[in-house]
Amino acid sequence: MPIISLSSFKGGASKTTSAICLASLFCDDGATLVIDADPNRSATTWARPGGLPFQVCGEKEAAKLMRTQKFEFIIFDTPARPNDVEVEDLARGCDLLIVPTPPDLLGMDAMALMAKSLPPDTNWKVLLTMIPPPPQRDGEEAMSALKTQGYPVFSRGIRFYKAYKDAVTSGVPVYKVRGGKVAWRDWTEIKNEVIQAIKG
Repeated sequence: MPIISLSSFKGGASKTTSAICLASLFCDDGATLVIDADPNRSATTWARPGGLPFQVCGEKEAAKLMRTQKFEFIIFDTPARPNDVEVEDLARGCDLLIVPTPPDLLGMDAMALMAKSLPPDTNWKVLLTMIPPPPQRDGEEAMSALKTQGYPVFSRGIRFYKAYKDAVTSGVPVYKVRGGKVAWRDWTEIKNEVIQAIKG
């Protein structure tokens, strides 16, 4: 039962969107649970209409749910802006820690600060999110910078599309809304990388 946690020192990094999309990606391979530990309860709001093909629960419900049901994947949407102790606990409590970051200066700086707080043996990767469309080169430049600095980064970033907002409004995975199949390609392209990263 792999546990994937998402965390960021900065709010607005698409942490919840990434958690929901990862769960949508893996639920075809087995029962998947998203644990919504963020005080904003954004994942719970997304799930409320009942159109997601996996379960979402609060942190306090998780232990009982996992005791009564078998899950193949656990996705943990954590609170934003964790302190150093919380970061260490998160890192040690999962099989893979994903740090989503938009390709802007504030996001990249927050990611670098978080990287310094991680225990040396942490299994983690950076996921570039909210990449603006061409001709803007923010995503390409950020990806190059991350690789040059030696950060463990997924080979493909997640581009920004209106489909994500529509998916939240409708309470469904992004691939079920208009224009969502294009957005969904970014996730299917990194699925094997996520699996390999879980295995360490």
